[in-house]
Amino acid sequence: MRNHKICEVPEVLLGSVDERWEKNTIYNHYENPLDFMDDVIASSTLPSCSAKARNYIKAGEKAFKEIECKDVTYDKLYQDVAERVKSKLKARGFTTAMLYSEVEFSTENTGVMSKTRAMLGRRDCYYKNPSMTDGKLFHDIYINLSYSFGVSDATIIKNSYAIYALTKELARLIPMRVIVVNHVGTTIPTCYSYVLKKFGLPLDPKQFLFFTAESKRTFGWATYDILNDGANKSSTVGSPEGSVSIAKFNLDKEIDNIFNKVKTQAPELFRR
Repeated sequence: MRNHKICEVPEVLLGSVDERWEKNTIYNHYENPLDFMDDVIASSTLPSCSAKARNYIKAGEKAFKEIECKDVTYDKLYQDVAERVKSKLKARGFTTAMLYSEVEFSTENTGVMSKTRAMLGRRDCYYKNPSMTDGKLFHDIYINLSYSFGVSDATIIKNSYAIYALTKELARLIPMRVIVVNHVGTTIPTCYSYVLKKFGLPLDPKQFLFFTAESKRTFGWATYDILNDGANKSSTVGSPEGSVSIAKFNLDKEIDNIFNKVKTQAPELFRR
């Protein structure tokens, strides 16, 4: 459910604040990134939508169509990153405490897989334990798309693939969710967010890669321009607490952070 529509800018958005981020923030949250995209496209018909914002929106529509036609399943860049993610997860001990499988966590498969039971063909091959069922291992990754103009496309694309690979591999081991947030500090602070990965639902690789690598430079900039009435206001890169910057993403650091959280909250998993 969305809180507000971008096409209702700017008055109705004032005061729509999410307490996780800075106060006095214009804030829009979407449970589906496609709803965010649809609202930005719809806003292009508003009188307040500048020619610059309309150009961004056109570029966003074109980029989305292009990635919809792209086959990312066997993309070499993704495969290279995925192999590095797997090896790092093994090195950290994820695959000894949580036996690696091809099964992505869902609302049905919530537990640690028993290799013995799986080899015997048992459908109840997942341990049901309090650590898995009470939400202690439910992990959120907040991807922060707030970055300066000078960050290259190549850096964002590379990090987008890395975060996607990390999410895809970790989703086989722990219940998790991925939320994108874009916070820009201005005289009228601007923030929006959307959910890219929900617990119990598979990842959509094309949506994931588009709404991390492409959306900031198209729909994100259009949103900023519209919410700020197209004025040339000074802005700063927002760094919401607890978020992972896609421009400065460090694969080793993020894996360590998640591993330490899991080990702290469920030490019994590492005694098996």
